[in-house]
Amino acid sequence: MGRFPEYPNFVPFSKDTKTEIMPLLQNLKDGISELTFYSLLIHTKKYNYRITQTKSGAVLLLRKKDEKNYFIPINQFPLQDETLQLNADGYFATLVSASIMKNLIDSAPEIASTLSKDRDNADYVYLKNDLIELKGKAFHKKKNHLNAFIKKYSPSVELLTIQNVKDAKEVLEKWQKNHLNIQTDYETTKAALDLIGEANFFGIIVYVQFEPIGFALGETMNDEITFCTHFEKGLEEFRGIYQYLNQILAVKLDEKIQFINREQDLGDEGLRQSKMTYRPVKFIEKYCSTLG
Repeated sequence: MGRFPEYPNFVPFSKDTKTEIMPLLQNLKDGISELTFYSLLIHTKKYNYRITQTKSGAVLLLRKKDEKNYFIPINQFPLQDETLQLNADGYFATLVSASIMKNLIDSAPEIASTLSKDRDNADYVYLKNDLIELKGKAFHKKKNHLNAFIKKYSPSVELLTIQNVKDAKEVLEKWQKNHLNIQTDYETTKAALDLIGEANFFGIIVYVQFEPIGFALGETMNDEITFCTHFEKGLEEFRGIYQYLNQILAVKLDEKIQFINREQDLGDEGLRQSKMTYRPVKFIEKYCSTLG
């Protein structure tokens, strides 16, 4: 008997499901940025996450901004008859891990043939020391921006805590006012800040003359040597703030951290070029259905 209602029944993803879903998420080895409890929690309002049970294990149901329905297999892909039923009901696979895909190729090639690599959602992973040191010609321009920022503003840094999270929220409100005409992650960022002190998030706030001007936060992944940066927000009138956030967060991380996952580019060509300039050492691949 499963932990959750059997498909097509489901239970909404919430804090109430933590005890049941957390062990499943903690067993995941691929390091997909979306698939941690608190990352899912802060996005559940946006994607209407629900948990259901198949014969193969728990599955997340969701609805994306394209108004289509999707499912995410957590530990194993649903059996062929269950997959056909999900597809018939309008649910198609997304965020399928490389390890699940490998198992499908070996055990269910007919299902594997309906999935393809989702480049827009691949996570970019960097060496922490590369982001700290910015050595070599490839990072020359970024290091110049960073040094100019430090020289001009003499910033100070504090770890993000319950006591100073109000300063991060102040930055977020100012940042949002400068981005009113585009769709942003304001709501999910605010949800993450509301969980400071409860979630296992780690973050920093940057100040210039006691004024908060930027923050970054994320969490350590299951392998305990990778940190995932979920959010960075800075006031852009302080030129170089994002280069500084990128580097100083890496500096402040625990010494056991070796890699930093800076999530995906979502198909944004400008963001893709920016992420590539920091020289990722690997990608965390994800697969999605070609049917939906």
